[in-house]
Amino acid sequence: MKNKIIVFLFYIFFFVPLLAENLNIQSLNITVDKETKITIFKNQVSARDEKNNQLLTEFAEYNKDLKLFKTVGKTTFLTSEGFIIKGEDIIFDNNKNYIKSDRPAIIQDLEKNEIYLDSFEYSTLDSFFKSVGNIRVIDSKNNKYNFSQIYIDEKKKEIVGTDSKAFLNEENFKINKGNKPRVFSNTVNIYEQKTQFTKSIFTLCDYRKNDKCPPWSLQAKKMLHDKKKKTIYYDNAVIKIYDLPILFLPKLSHPDPTVDRRSGFLIPSFADTKNLGAGLEIPYFWALNKDKDFTLRNKLFSSENPLFLGEYRQAFNKSNLILDFGYTEGYKNTTAKKTSGEKSHFFSKFV
Repeated sequence: MKNKIIVFLFYIFFFVPLLAENLNIQSLNITVDKETKITIFKNQVSARDEKNNQLLTEFAEYNKDLKLFKTVGKTTFLTSEGFIIKGEDIIFDNNKNYIKSDRPAIIQDLEKNEIYLDSFEYSTLDSFFKSVGNIRVIDSKNNKYNFSQIYIDEKKKEIVGTDSKAFLNEENFKINKGNKPRVFSNTVNIYEQKTQFTKSIFTLCDYRKNDKCPPWSLQAKKMLHDKKKKTIYYDNAVIKIYDLPILFLPKLSHPDPTVDRRSGFLIPSFADTKNLGAGLEIPYFWALNKDKDFTLRNKLFSSENPLFLGEYRQAFNKSNLILDFGYTEGYKNTTAKKTSGEKSHFFSKFV
Protein backbone atom coordinates (compact mmCIF):
# COMPACT_ATOMS: atom_id res chain seq x y z
CA MET A 1 0.00 0.00 0.00
CA LYS A 2 2.86 2.35 0.85
CA ASN A 3 4.56 1.67 -2.49
CA LYS A 4 1.32 2.50 -4.38
CA ILE A 5 1.05 5.82 -2.57
CA ILE A 6 4.65 6.69 -3.42
CA VAL A 7 4.07 5.79 -7.10
CA PHE A 8 0.88 7.90 -7.22
CA LEU A 9 2.60 10.91 -5.62
CA PHE A 10 5.51 10.51 -8.05
CA TYR A 11 2.99 10.58 -10.95
CA ILE A 12 1.21 13.68 -9.65
CA PHE A 13 4.35 15.75 -9.19
CA PHE A 14 6.42 14.55 -12.16
CA PHE A 15 4.17 13.16 -14.90
CA VAL A 16 1.47 15.86 -15.00
CA PRO A 17 3.95 18.77 -15.43
CA LEU A 18 5.29 17.02 -18.55
CA LEU A 19 1.80 17.30 -20.08
CA ALA A 20 1.91 21.03 -19.48
CA GLU A 21 4.50 21.42 -22.29
CA ASN A 22 1.65 21.12 -24.84
CA LEU A 23 -1.50 20.32 -22.89
CA ASN A 24 -2.27 21.46 -19.36
CA ILE A 25 -4.73 19.05 -17.72
CA GLN A 26 -6.27 19.60 -14.31
CA SER A 27 -8.87 17.70 -12.31
CA LEU A 28 -9.83 16.83 -8.73
CA ASN A 29 -9.17 13.08 -9.18
CA ILE A 30 -6.41 11.51 -11.28
CA THR A 31 -5.67 7.78 -11.64
CA VAL A 32 -3.47 5.70 -13.97
CA ASP A 33 -4.26 2.36 -15.57
CA LYS A 34 -0.94 0.46 -15.39
CA GLU A 35 -1.86 -1.97 -18.16
CA THR A 36 -3.08 0.50 -20.77
CA LYS A 37 -1.01 3.43 -19.46
CA ILE A 38 -4.06 5.64 -19.83
CA THR A 39 -4.57 8.46 -17.36
CA ILE A 40 -8.13 8.93 -16.11
CA PHE A 41 -9.38 12.32 -14.94
CA LYS A 42 -12.59 12.81 -12.94
CA ASN A 43 -14.48 15.79 -11.51
CA GLN A 44 -13.95 19.35 -12.79
CA VAL A 45 -11.64 18.30 -15.60
CA SER A 46 -9.97 21.07 -17.59
CA ALA A 47 -7.62 20.62 -20.55
CA ARG A 48 -5.96 23.65 -22.13
CA ASP A 49 -3.47 23.78 -25.00
CA GLU A 50 -0.78 26.39 -25.66
CA LYS A 51 -3.18 28.38 -27.91
CA ASN A 52 -5.67 28.66 -25.03
CA ASN A 53 -8.29 26.26 -26.44
CA GLN A 54 -9.98 24.66 -23.45
CA LEU A 55 -12.17 21.60 -22.77
CA LEU A 56 -14.29 21.37 -19.62
CA THR A 57 -15.92 18.10 -18.57
CA GLU A 58 -16.40 15.70 -15.65
CA PHE A 59 -14.64 12.62 -17.07
CA ALA A 60 -11.78 12.24 -19.52
CA GLU A 61 -8.92 9.93 -20.55
CA TYR A 62 -5.44 10.78 -21.81
CA ASN A 63 -3.14 8.57 -23.87
CA LYS A 64 0.38 9.91 -23.51
CA ASP A 65 1.85 7.91 -26.41
CA LEU A 66 -0.80 9.06 -28.89
CA LYS A 67 -1.17 12.49 -27.27
CA LEU A 68 -4.90 11.85 -27.35
CA PHE A 69 -7.28 13.41 -24.86
CA LYS A 70 -10.88 12.08 -24.86
CA THR A 71 -13.83 13.36 -22.88
CA VAL A 72 -16.79 11.16 -21.98
CA GLY A 73 -20.23 12.72 -21.61
CA LYS A 74 -21.20 16.37 -21.67
CA THR A 75 -18.34 18.70 -22.60
CA THR A 76 -17.90 22.43 -23.10
CA PHE A 77 -15.26 23.51 -25.60
CA LEU A 78 -14.01 27.12 -25.43
CA THR A 79 -11.92 28.19 -28.43
CA SER A 80 -9.07 30.68 -28.30
CA GLU A 81 -11.18 33.09 -30.40
CA GLY A 82 -14.12 33.07 -27.96
CA PHE A 83 -16.49 30.54 -29.57
CA ILE A 84 -18.46 28.26 -27.22
CA ILE A 85 -19.22 24.65 -28.23
CA LYS A 86 -21.42 22.36 -26.19
CA GLY A 87 -21.36 18.66 -27.05
CA GLU A 88 -20.39 15.17 -25.91
CA ASP A 89 -17.47 12.76 -26.28
CA ILE A 90 -14.93 15.18 -27.76
CA ILE A 91 -11.46 14.06 -28.90
CA PHE A 92 -8.48 16.39 -28.51
CA ASP A 93 -5.61 15.11 -30.73
CA ASN A 94 -2.63 17.19 -29.71
CA ASN A 95 -0.40 15.31 -32.17
CA LYS A 96 -2.47 16.06 -35.28
CA ASN A 97 -3.69 19.42 -33.94
CA TYR A 98 -7.42 18.89 -34.15
CA ILE A 99 -10.45 18.66 -31.87
CA LYS A 100 -13.44 16.68 -33.11
CA SER A 101 -16.59 14.82 -32.17
CA ASP A 102 -18.98 12.46 -33.96
CA ARG A 103 -21.81 13.50 -31.65
CA PRO A 104 -24.26 16.43 -32.05
CA ALA A 105 -22.96 19.81 -30.89
CA ILE A 106 -24.07 23.45 -30.66
CA ILE A 107 -21.71 26.32 -31.50
CA GLN A 108 -22.29 29.89 -30.35
CA ASP A 109 -20.10 32.50 -32.05
CA LEU A 110 -19.27 36.06 -31.03
CA GLU A 111 -22.39 37.45 -32.81
CA LYS A 112 -24.61 35.07 -30.77
CA ASN A 113 -25.42 32.94 -33.83
CA GLU A 114 -26.27 29.35 -32.86
CA ILE A 115 -25.04 26.54 -35.13
CA TYR A 116 -26.41 23.02 -34.70
CA LEU A 117 -24.17 20.23 -36.03
CA ASP A 118 -24.34 16.43 -36.29
CA SER A 119 -20.55 16.31 -35.86
CA PHE A 120 -17.55 18.62 -36.23
CA GLU A 121 -13.81 18.88 -36.63
CA TYR A 122 -11.76 21.88 -35.51
CA SER A 123 -8.19 22.72 -36.52
CA THR A 124 -6.30 24.20 -33.58
CA LEU A 125 -3.62 25.52 -35.97
CA ASP A 126 -6.00 27.46 -38.24
CA SER A 127 -8.91 28.11 -35.81
CA PHE A 128 -11.18 26.54 -38.43
CA PHE A 129 -14.37 24.44 -38.08
CA LYS A 130 -15.85 22.09 -40.66
CA SER A 131 -18.89 19.82 -40.60
CA VAL A 132 -21.00 17.69 -42.97
CA GLY A 133 -24.59 16.57 -42.41
CA ASN A 134 -27.85 18.13 -41.30
CA ILE A 135 -26.74 21.62 -40.28
CA ARG A 136 -28.94 24.42 -38.93
CA VAL A 137 -27.97 28.00 -38.15
CA ILE A 138 -30.16 30.44 -36.21
CA ASP A 139 -28.71 33.93 -36.18
CA SER A 140 -29.21 36.67 -33.59
CA LYS A 141 -32.23 38.03 -35.53
CA ASN A 142 -33.96 34.63 -35.72
CA ASN A 143 -33.18 34.08 -39.41
CA LYS A 144 -32.69 30.37 -40.11
CA TYR A 145 -30.31 28.63 -42.50
CA ASN A 146 -30.05 24.98 -43.51
CA PHE A 147 -26.81 23.59 -44.99
CA SER A 148 -25.36 20.25 -46.05
CA GLN A 149 -21.78 21.42 -45.31
CA ILE A 150 -20.41 24.28 -43.27
CA TYR A 151 -17.00 25.88 -42.79
CA ILE A 152 -16.33 28.45 -40.06
CA ASP A 153 -13.20 30.62 -40.06
CA GLU A 154 -12.92 32.10 -36.56
CA LYS A 155 -10.17 34.58 -37.43
CA LYS A 156 -12.00 36.00 -40.47
CA LYS A 157 -15.35 35.69 -38.65
CA GLU A 158 -16.80 34.03 -41.74
CA ILE A 159 -19.35 31.22 -42.16
CA VAL A 160 -19.54 29.35 -45.49
CA GLY A 161 -22.42 26.96 -46.17
CA THR A 162 -23.36 24.83 -49.19
CA ASP A 163 -26.82 23.83 -50.46
CA SER A 164 -28.19 26.79 -48.53
CA LYS A 165 -31.83 27.41 -47.64
CA ALA A 166 -32.22 30.72 -45.83
CA PHE A 167 -35.53 31.65 -44.19
CA LEU A 168 -35.60 35.36 -43.28
CA ASN A 169 -37.89 35.70 -40.29
CA GLU A 170 -37.24 39.35 -39.48
CA GLU A 171 -40.51 41.31 -39.56
CA ASN A 172 -38.74 44.12 -41.41
CA PHE A 173 -38.29 41.81 -44.40
CA LYS A 174 -42.05 41.36 -44.78
CA ILE A 175 -44.56 43.63 -46.49
CA ASN A 176 -47.40 41.78 -44.77
CA LYS A 177 -47.76 38.87 -42.37
CA GLY A 178 -48.40 36.39 -45.20
CA ASN A 179 -44.93 36.90 -46.70
CA LYS A 180 -42.39 34.08 -46.43
CA PRO A 181 -39.09 35.72 -47.47
CA ARG A 182 -36.48 33.09 -48.34
CA VAL A 183 -33.32 32.62 -50.38
CA PHE A 184 -32.19 29.26 -51.79
CA SER A 185 -28.63 29.16 -53.15
CA ASN A 186 -25.69 26.92 -53.95
CA THR A 187 -23.49 28.59 -51.35
CA VAL A 188 -23.72 31.38 -48.79
CA ASN A 189 -20.95 33.38 -47.11
CA ILE A 190 -21.98 35.04 -43.85
CA TYR A 191 -19.72 37.81 -42.59
CA GLU A 192 -20.19 40.23 -39.71
CA GLN A 193 -21.61 42.99 -41.96
CA LYS A 194 -22.35 41.13 -45.22
CA THR A 195 -24.14 38.02 -46.47
CA GLN A 196 -23.41 36.77 -49.99
CA PHE A 197 -25.38 34.12 -51.92
CA THR A 198 -24.25 32.49 -55.18
CA LYS A 199 -26.70 31.16 -57.78
CA SER A 200 -29.60 32.26 -55.64
CA ILE A 201 -33.40 32.46 -55.91
CA PHE A 202 -35.24 34.98 -53.74
CA THR A 203 -38.98 35.43 -53.17
CA LEU A 204 -41.42 36.87 -50.64
CA CYS A 205 -44.38 34.74 -51.74
CA ASP A 206 -46.16 32.26 -49.50
CA TYR A 207 -45.70 28.54 -50.12
CA ARG A 208 -47.88 26.80 -52.74
CA LYS A 209 -49.22 23.27 -52.61
CA ASN A 210 -47.03 20.41 -53.87
CA ASP A 211 -43.96 22.65 -53.66
CA LYS A 212 -44.89 24.54 -56.84
CA CYS A 213 -42.84 27.53 -57.97
CA PRO A 214 -43.80 30.87 -56.34
CA PRO A 215 -45.85 33.48 -58.28
CA TRP A 216 -42.72 35.61 -58.61
CA SER A 217 -39.03 35.17 -57.86
CA LEU A 218 -35.75 36.94 -58.44
CA GLN A 219 -32.86 34.75 -59.57
CA ALA A 220 -29.27 36.00 -59.60
CA LYS A 221 -25.74 34.75 -60.16
CA LYS A 222 -24.70 36.62 -57.03
CA MET A 223 -26.79 38.30 -54.33
CA LEU A 224 -25.06 40.43 -51.70
CA HIS A 225 -26.76 41.91 -48.64
CA ASP A 226 -24.64 44.72 -47.20
CA LYS A 227 -26.00 45.15 -43.66
CA LYS A 228 -23.99 48.31 -43.02
CA LYS A 229 -25.23 50.08 -46.18
CA LYS A 230 -28.64 48.36 -45.83
CA THR A 231 -28.58 47.53 -49.53
CA ILE A 232 -29.06 44.33 -51.55
CA TYR A 233 -27.01 43.96 -54.76
CA TYR A 234 -27.58 41.48 -57.61
CA ASP A 235 -25.41 40.33 -60.53
CA ASN A 236 -27.17 38.98 -63.65
CA ALA A 237 -30.63 39.24 -62.11
CA VAL A 238 -33.65 37.55 -63.76
CA ILE A 239 -37.20 38.31 -62.61
CA LYS A 240 -39.58 35.39 -63.13
CA ILE A 241 -43.36 35.01 -63.01
CA TYR A 242 -44.41 31.42 -62.30
CA ASP A 243 -40.89 30.34 -63.29
CA LEU A 244 -41.14 32.18 -66.64
CA PRO A 245 -38.32 34.76 -67.12
CA ILE A 246 -39.66 38.18 -68.13
CA LEU A 247 -36.88 40.66 -67.29
CA PHE A 248 -33.06 40.47 -67.23
CA LEU A 249 -30.84 43.06 -65.50
CA PRO A 250 -27.01 42.76 -65.50
CA LYS A 251 -26.85 44.82 -62.30
CA LEU A 252 -29.60 45.52 -59.79
CA SER A 253 -29.64 46.99 -56.31
CA HIS A 254 -32.28 48.15 -53.87
CA PRO A 255 -32.50 49.14 -50.19
CA ASP A 256 -33.25 46.29 -47.87
CA PRO A 257 -36.68 46.30 -46.18
CA THR A 258 -35.27 47.85 -42.99
CA VAL A 259 -34.73 51.19 -44.80
CA ASP A 260 -37.53 53.75 -44.32
CA ARG A 261 -36.59 56.21 -47.08
CA ARG A 262 -33.88 56.02 -49.77
CA SER A 263 -33.69 55.95 -53.57
CA GLY A 264 -33.82 52.52 -55.15
CA PHE A 265 -36.03 49.70 -56.37
CA LEU A 266 -38.77 48.63 -54.01
CA ILE A 267 -39.85 45.04 -53.48
CA PRO A 268 -41.81 43.83 -56.53
CA SER A 269 -45.40 42.62 -56.24
CA PHE A 270 -47.52 40.24 -58.29
CA ALA A 271 -51.21 40.44 -59.26
CA ASP A 272 -53.61 38.47 -61.45
CA THR A 273 -56.83 40.12 -62.70
CA LYS A 274 -59.56 39.14 -65.17
CA ASN A 275 -59.07 42.19 -67.43
CA LEU A 276 -55.28 42.33 -67.55
CA GLY A 277 -54.14 38.82 -66.61
CA ALA A 278 -50.95 38.08 -64.70
CA GLY A 279 -48.76 41.09 -63.97
CA LEU A 280 -45.64 42.13 -62.11
CA GLU A 281 -45.08 45.55 -60.56
CA ILE A 282 -41.50 46.79 -60.17
CA PRO A 283 -41.61 50.16 -58.36
CA TYR A 284 -38.69 52.58 -58.10
CA PHE A 285 -38.51 55.19 -55.33
CA TRP A 286 -36.49 58.37 -55.89
CA ALA A 287 -35.79 60.44 -52.76
CA LEU A 288 -35.20 63.82 -54.44
CA ASN A 289 -34.66 65.65 -51.16
CA LYS A 290 -35.83 65.65 -47.57
CA ASP A 291 -39.04 67.43 -48.57
CA LYS A 292 -39.80 65.76 -51.93
CA ASP A 293 -39.79 62.32 -53.58
CA PHE A 294 -41.03 60.49 -56.65
CA THR A 295 -42.25 56.90 -57.16
CA LEU A 296 -42.41 55.26 -60.60
CA ARG A 297 -44.45 52.07 -60.73
CA ASN A 298 -43.89 49.93 -63.84
CA LYS A 299 -46.61 47.31 -64.27
CA LEU A 300 -45.66 44.55 -66.72
CA PHE A 301 -48.34 42.14 -67.96
CA SER A 302 -47.99 38.76 -69.62
CA SER A 303 -50.66 39.46 -72.29
CA GLU A 304 -51.13 43.25 -72.28
CA ASN A 305 -49.10 46.42 -72.84
CA PRO A 306 -47.22 47.77 -69.80
CA LEU A 307 -48.69 50.47 -67.59
CA PHE A 308 -46.53 53.31 -66.24
CA LEU A 309 -47.65 55.14 -63.10
CA GLY A 310 -45.89 57.99 -61.33
CA GLU A 311 -46.47 59.98 -58.16
CA TYR A 312 -44.62 63.12 -57.10
CA ARG A 313 -44.90 64.34 -53.48
CA GLN A 314 -43.60 67.52 -51.90
CA ALA A 315 -44.05 68.92 -48.41
CA PHE A 316 -43.99 72.67 -47.69
CA ASN A 317 -44.00 74.56 -44.42
CA LYS A 318 -47.80 74.55 -44.05
CA SER A 319 -48.96 72.55 -47.07
CA ASN A 320 -48.25 69.56 -49.29
CA LEU A 321 -48.54 68.71 -53.00
CA ILE A 322 -49.25 65.42 -54.78
CA LEU A 323 -49.03 64.96 -58.58
CA ASP A 324 -50.22 61.66 -60.04
CA PHE A 325 -50.01 60.49 -63.67
CA GLY A 326 -50.27 57.31 -65.73
CA TYR A 327 -49.82 56.10 -69.32
CA THR A 328 -50.38 52.93 -71.39
CA GLU A 329 -50.60 52.15 -75.09
CA GLY A 330 -53.92 50.49 -74.40
CA TYR A 331 -55.31 46.97 -74.61
CA LYS A 332 -53.77 44.41 -76.94
CA ASN A 333 -56.85 42.21 -76.79
CA THR A 334 -59.81 44.52 -77.35
CA THR A 335 -63.50 43.85 -76.71
CA ALA A 336 -66.66 45.93 -76.53
CA LYS A 337 -65.69 47.00 -73.02
CA LYS A 338 -61.92 47.01 -73.64
CA THR A 339 -61.53 49.63 -76.36
CA SER A 340 -58.29 50.27 -78.21
CA GLY A 341 -56.17 53.42 -78.04
CA GLU A 342 -53.69 55.09 -75.73
CA LYS A 343 -54.83 55.95 -72.25
CA SER A 344 -53.40 58.40 -69.74
CA HIS A 345 -54.34 60.46 -66.72
CA PHE A 346 -53.02 63.37 -64.65
CA PHE A 347 -54.27 64.39 -61.20
CA SER A 348 -53.04 66.93 -58.70
CA LYS A 349 -53.85 67.61 -55.09
CA PHE A 350 -52.70 70.58 -53.05
CA VAL A 351 -53.56 70.90 -49.34
